Amino acid sequence: MIRKIEHYTDFILTQEYARKRLEENSITVTWFTNHENTRSIVHSHPYYEAVFAVSGYDVAYSADGDLYQLKCGEVILFPCELYHAAKYDCGSQYSERIVVQIDSEFWKSTASLLGLEHAEWNHTVTVFDANAVKAWDMRGLFERMNLNAALDEEYRTAAFAGNLSEFFMIICQIAKKGNVYAPTATSSLVERAVLYIQENYTDPKLNVARLMSYTYTSRGHLSRMFKAYTAESIHSYITDLRMQHCCQAIADGRSILDACTESGFSDYSSFLKAFRKLYGMTPVMYRTKLREMNLRNS
Repeated sequence: MIRKIEHYTDFILTQEYARKRLEENSITVTWFTNHENTRSIVHSHPYYEAVFAVSGYDVAYSADGDLYQLKCGEVILFPCELYHAAKYDCGSQYSERIVVQIDSEFWKSTASLLGLEHAEWNHTVTVFDANAVKAWDMRGLFERMNLNAALDEEYRTAAFAGNLSEFFMIICQIAKKGNVYAPTATSSLVERAVLYIQENYTDPKLNVARLMSYTYTSRGHLSRMFKAYTAESIHSYITDLRMQHCCQAIADGRSILDACTESGFSDYSSFLKAFRKLYGMTPVMYRTKLREMNLRNS
């Protein structure tokens, strides 16, 4: 039996999808193709994520003031709950990626079992060299993970445990040989600004002026550097984080008004406009959609 990798074309990432927990399996494999230049929202996942660049132009990833240019054949690993974003420059071609999502508790328990819970790649973004990825057939491993999802439940858990253990051993081998990359570029200024935003985005008084004061820099310089290292404006970055918090609050049963104010939005009408622009629906429609999904899954 051949299990094909689930495929999405020109998929628009939403905070709902980014925060969705892995429901059916502890490992999920998905194929994404982009034909147009675009960027993802700033988001974090409640799971670990590995991205294999299958073909096309480089993908620029930003995380905590660092930039990573993922080239064809390379793999990038994102720790659980780390904020990041991607910019896809497809040129005249397209960008294709295999994305592997791994349940955080499953990841941590397997790492602990192998004595690898303190390995650096558990906590920082790591890029693996294309030649090493090919030599160890990491793509083949990801495809086997996808195939194993079709196994009966009594076999699936053991198969996934073997897959993840193999993945960890390969990572250790690649890291031992030094076939990992540091960020393409890094900015201590943007890192300070990003971390400050992440700690204070639910404060409705957080704005560019306050960030300027915190980083001791001018609006123009801070804005230019921030856009260069995150592919987003400061305002958009703050809005993305607030929206992620708001969507989670709505999913947890908070009223829309409470979710709005608790997420740092001070103007309800502006919030509604931003929500509709991002998701193509009102918050009420979004809440209804979540309830319908929960009923279907119950």
